[in-house]
Amino acid sequence: MHLKPQWAVGRGTLALASLATAALLALAACSSGSDEQQQAQAAAAAQQADDQDSAETTARASTSSGAAETEQQHQPQSAARTDEGDQVDQAQQQAQDTDEAEQSVAQDDGASEAASPGGAIAIVQEAAYDDLSPRLQLLRDSGYPVYVSGDYIVALGTPDVSPGTHRVSVVIEGPSGLVEFPAISVTVTPDVDAGATQDVLARFARFPDGVRGFHVATIDFASAGRWNLILQIPAETGFDYVGLALDVPEDTSAPSVGDAAPASASRTLLDVANIADLSTGETPDPGLYLISVSDALQDGRPFVVVFASPGFCTNAFCGPQAEVLSEVRERHGDAANYIHIDLYENPEQVRLGEEPIETPILEEWGLHTDEWTFVVNAEGVVVARFEAFAPFEEVEAALAAILDS
Repeated sequence: MHLKPQWAVGRGTLALASLATAALLALAACSSGSDEQQQAQAAAAAQQADDQDSAETTARASTSSGAAETEQQHQPQSAARTDEGDQVDQAQQQAQDTDEAEQSVAQDDGASEAASPGGAIAIVQEAAYDDLSPRLQLLRDSGYPVYVSGDYIVALGTPDVSPGTHRVSVVIEGPSGLVEFPAISVTVTPDVDAGATQDVLARFARFPDGVRGFHVATIDFASAGRWNLILQIPAETGFDYVGLALDVPEDTSAPSVGDAAPASASRTLLDVANIADLSTGETPDPGLYLISVSDALQDGRPFVVVFASPGFCTNAFCGPQAEVLSEVRERHGDAANYIHIDLYENPEQVRLGEEPIETPILEEWGLHTDEWTFVVNAEGVVVARFEAFAPFEEVEAALAAILDS
């Protein structure tokens, strides 16, 4: 695991600054002339550290409960810390207690403090392939970055981003398995330009199988470069913070919102002898293979195109996307066209265990992960894109928006 320099915030640093000041003054004392001068300067340094620590304790006491104030007032002076390690431990514990109290109040007020959690948060980069278990290596083979931070494993379902607004999904596994909280707070901050920092909610979406699911958020990346996603995950003792490093390039690989859809000559029922030649699914919907992408662009109606391999949907981000497309077709009928393109040119042979042949249409669209959905308007322009599984509600809403307009 590779660690990036820690991302830190201002709160909770006063005690450490006090200790650093004392250490510097003591070091200066040790490098001066006589023993008497050294002793005098060391005593002055210790006195200044005590004075600063007293100010720190007083400041924190003003924000704590009345019971905590009473306990501090009755501590005898003889119990003052004399060891620098004890001094740091107590200051850090006080900072942690204050931060947890502030987070609890913020939750009650409907606000989020994820943008400034107490202390420093390590931002982890994508884990090295050889450091992953075979299960996670399979996920990485499908193009999804995997991060390991303490007891948490986080997989990113939408690595193809760029400056602009994107739907971002993550699968989070914690000490107890899949994290399924209805919503978690995410702080999104660039390495530069702290003014672009934002707090968003990532909401949990369960897959139709009732077992899998991921958290989805809408994030606006103001510029290209390194961005940090800091997940605030509820835990037994408050919150756990997991920081992920994400490099945002200048442009996406797949078509972005506003781009023209490639005029691909996808196959239809007229091009094959059997529908099994078009999908690895057990019971393909014939209504998804009536028109090619190139013909749909000339048809004058919006269309939805799904890239997925239904018979080999095994990773954490792959869901029954072709089935979702059939549901959307049932809802809106002839108002739009609906196209499924399997990832493989030879789906029937793949089901029999033969070597898969990837469809060249994936390269035409710049797709490097396993499952995609695009909603395209009547002018042939992409109006919505979904990398990884997208539930019916999201896809249907995107199509309904352009049909209603």
